[in-house]
Amino acid sequence: MPVPLPPPLHLAVASRREEIERVQAALDELLRQLALDDEARHRIDLAVREAMANAIVHGNRERVDKRVRISAEVTDDALLIRIDDEGDGFDFARVEDPRAPDRRLLPHGRGLWLMRSFVDELHVERCPEGGTSVILRARLARPFRPSGTLGNSEAIMKITQRTSGDVTILDVNGKLTIGEGDYLLREAVRSALAEGKRKVLINLAEVTAIDSSGIGELVSSYTTASHQGGKLKLLNPTRKIYDLLVITQLISVFEVFDSENEAVESFA
Repeated sequence: MPVPLPPPLHLAVASRREEIERVQAALDELLRQLALDDEARHRIDLAVREAMANAIVHGNRERVDKRVRISAEVTDDALLIRIDDEGDGFDFARVEDPRAPDRRLLPHGRGLWLMRSFVDELHVERCPEGGTSVILRARLARPFRPSGTLGNSEAIMKITQRTSGDVTILDVNGKLTIGEGDYLLREAVRSALAEGKRKVLINLAEVTAIDSSGIGELVSSYTTASHQGGKLKLLNPTRKIYDLLVITQLISVFEVFDSENEAVESFA
């Protein structure tokens, strides 16, 4: 007897960054029914988050009178997701590779490239009535099998500051993503620098999710600290974060440690 497919998802949201979390929650409900491993869910979640951020921030330019429409449909071998904005459009072919040496320290420009990296197919097209459509296709294991649970929900980001000698350690917990997460990190790093603290270590061990905005804020914080005569280093990145640093070639920019003692001593 054929396994029934989950019903399609259709949403229309305002061009506000906080709506990304609403879409992610709805997508999680859909993914809950698919027999996907953690890595596959992570890749789909990240690709959709990037597409939503692109539609809201770059497509609609956060104009509240413009909407973003999302549809997701499961076939017997793939998940198809379409995200439409109502903006002026962009030429995907002209987007430059963020891994290029002269672009690695830019705080933006990685979203589209990450989308392309994390799904099996990506199509970008202009809508006849205006706006841009981003279409993502992620292959599923065949045959399709329903699954019971997705896992624990992810916490909103919190940052705790502590010191070890003259090194300021920022313990980051939760989502380092567009909206509250990247803003809180920016404020925490800039506040530490404003207080004259020039040795900053960001502990990423408890980060549950990251997107291109989070990566961009790490880059921006690094350059801000450097311009003020300080140093910023990373501690205990999760495997997902480390993989992003590798594929964006930012691993050649940051000093990364898995031992707090070694990281603190490296500032001497």
